[in-house]
This record gives sequence, structure tokens and C-alpha cells, in this order.
Amino acid sequence: MPDTHHCPTCGAPLPIRNRFVKVVTCDFCGGVSLYDGARLDPTGRSVDLVKIPSPLYLDATGSIGSRAFRVLGRAIYEYDGGFWTEWFIEIDGAGRAWLIEDEGQFSALQLRDVSAPLFEGVRPGDTIKVGDLDVQVDEIGEATVVGAEGQLGVEILPGETIRYIDGSAGGTEISIEYTEAGIEVFSGKPIQRSAIVIDDETY
Repeated sequence: MPDTHHCPTCGAPLPIRNRFVKVVTCDFCGGVSLYDGARLDPTGRSVDLVKIPSPLYLDATGSIGSRAFRVLGRAIYEYDGGFWTEWFIEIDGAGRAWLIEDEGQFSALQLRDVSAPLFEGVRPGDTIKVGDLDVQVDEIGEATVVGAEGQLGVEILPGETIRYIDGSAGGTEISIEYTEAGIEVFSGKPIQRSAIVIDDETY
């Protein structure tokens, strides 16, 4: 069962759906709180969602291939090319992941505990060492979190800007995010839209 807390801003119930959640957005008032595993700490920030069409939605369930999943939250980023969405999901038998949605394309990435180079000095076309992988750099840039809802597994807040490096190593996609909290590396695979099956909504 979810561990139920209450929003420190409006008092509404906030069931924590995963013990690895770090950021929680209230469904009622939009207030954003940090979660340390025991209590909610209000940040004083609130969110309004950018309207981006998507087959996914908060609390959606379904399957990716043969594995069931549930959507716990999402963050929306704005960059020079427009917007992309990162859905924080829990996959049966595989743990937590981010389902990245960008212009109808999907990738499933998971956090990895590996080393990565500093952002400065890296250019598109470079080959960099990420853990034991030689990664071809495809894109570098900056993006701002412009919306969020539900519960997220990284400590990133609306209004914050990240720097990122995206690349690939063979068939593996690599994304490195540079935030005030440090450097995080994610790796995974592209997912065909046809492989994502979403259950009918129940009321």
C-alpha cells in the first residue's frame, strides 16, 4: 500500500507510491515538495502543465513488451527545439525507469551508477568515456523544467535548468544530465510506439 502523507501547503493527502520518490507534486494545489523518505518539505514552488498531447497520463497502467508498468509522474522540459516529456514509471521486474517522449518517439532509460566527463569541452561528434562505454556524442544543450506532476525519482524542480549530453554506444542510448545536485547518467533503448500498450481508464 502507498505510504500516505499530506501536502504541507494545502493539507490534501499525498500517497507516496514508490520509496525512491524524491519530488512530489500535489494534485490539488500544485505545490511541489521534496521527499526524504520520511517527510515532505515544501519548496514554495507550484506548477502549471504545458499542454502536450500524449497517449500517456498520470497513473496510467499498461505494458511495454511483456512487462507491466505504471506512470508515477512526469516532467516537461523546454529546449531550443521545443519540448520533451520524461515519464517516471515503475516496471514490474525491472524497477524504476524514465520513458522519454519526444515528437512521438519513445526511449526507456534507467539511472546508472557510472562515471561521466564534465560538460565543459564536450562537442557533438566527440567520443567520450561513460563508465566502460565509448559514447558517440549526438547532441548537447540546455533545457528548463517547465512543468511537472505526480512523483519523480530525481531532485529536479520546476524552473530549474539542466545541461545535457545525449549520445549512443552501439544500440544503447546514453543521456547525461548536469544539475545543481550533480551528474546523473541514464542508459537504455528506443521503444517502438506499438510496443507500448496502455490500459483503458477506469473510474
